[in-house]
Amino acid sequence: MLSQASSQMFESKRLQCGWQLPMRGLVELDSTLSVHLEEEGVVLSLELREIAQQRKADREVHQADLTHANKELLRNLAHEIKNPLGGVRGAAQLLDRELPSDELREYTQVIIKEADRLQGLVDQMLAPHRRLRVMESVNIHEVCERVRSLMLAEFPSGLVIKRDYDISIPDLRGDREQLIQVVLNVVRNAAEALTGEGEIVLCSRIARQVTISKKRCRLALDLHVIDNGPGIPEELRERVFYPLVSGRPQGHGLGLTLAQSYVHQHGGLIDVESRPGRTDFLIRIPIESGGVTS
Repeated sequence: MLSQASSQMFESKRLQCGWQLPMRGLVELDSTLSVHLEEEGVVLSLELREIAQQRKADREVHQADLTHANKELLRNLAHEIKNPLGGVRGAAQLLDRELPSDELREYTQVIIKEADRLQGLVDQMLAPHRRLRVMESVNIHEVCERVRSLMLAEFPSGLVIKRDYDISIPDLRGDREQLIQVVLNVVRNAAEALTGEGEIVLCSRIARQVTISKKRCRLALDLHVIDNGPGIPEELRERVFYPLVSGRPQGHGLGLTLAQSYVHQHGGLIDVESRPGRTDFLIRIPIESGGVTS
């Protein structure tokens, strides 16, 4: 290809290939060779970009678009459900008062209880849009410790939650309650996926000079929630943050969607890598100012 470029047989050529890099071994790279005519002659420029990094950047942009679409979908869906749901519940209450026997009232009570359950789901859908955020200085390890104590109380036997904290991480500016809900939703999702005895690791690290949704960030928090469960089924991995998608029959499929929405409001991203025996949710949030979105 270099000899063809030197002979000016093309202006630019792109090729995906494997490059043997020092300390890295074989790495898949996207290579672009360009030919430029300068006063001193033919100049060749070679641009190398790691394919995995490009795919990751594309995935982040897709996730930001998905978050916006999810937000609009949930908001519209919640409003469409809420009004008729109130009518169904009210009618069931009126009917309950007129029925002559307790046996018949059991049916109206089922309607009322299911209407209340659906109302709870609607409230969760609207939660990110109802409450005003309270921005303050937040220590992420205090958030993790709060979640850890809640989860150990909820799963008193068979669950181990280990800490792997970088205590040098500075405070970030965010909404404490939203951040608690983010970590709680992700950790609870991991705990419910574990079969029998399981282990979750909360790992915090600093990320420097990273790009989040095409914005360069000098300093960011990387919080990993890692579990040793069976992993996310392959058919769900690309849809795990979609609303109403769950791998459990009793799951409502809103926990990770809401976590994604809250993280996005903090100018961050949430991503997952999963295989049998290891699932790693990454929560990345800018620490420097200016990372919060509306």
